[in-house]
Amino acid sequence: MTTRPVDPVLCMALFVSDTPCFSNPDDAEVRATVDDTLDRLGPQECYARAAEVFGDRPDVALNRIQWARSVCERALTAAGAR
Repeated sequence: MTTRPVDPVLCMALFVSDTPCFSNPDDAEVRATVDDTLDRLGPQECYARAAEVFGDRPDVALNRIQWARSVCERALTAAGAR
């Protein structure tokens, strides 16, 4: 069984959101956060803010992007399977 990768912009939206990476949001919360962040900022601003974090705090950014990818893969892949 193969799975489709999650669109990177969705991961970036969660990455730049206010959701703390030590939290464990459920799938509905992740989808709502990603949608809200993209509606407010748009894809380019999500990428710009993520790049700023990677430039200023690469030690923090690596853990956060890994968390965001993992959570998005769980939440958004499950949504796509329905």
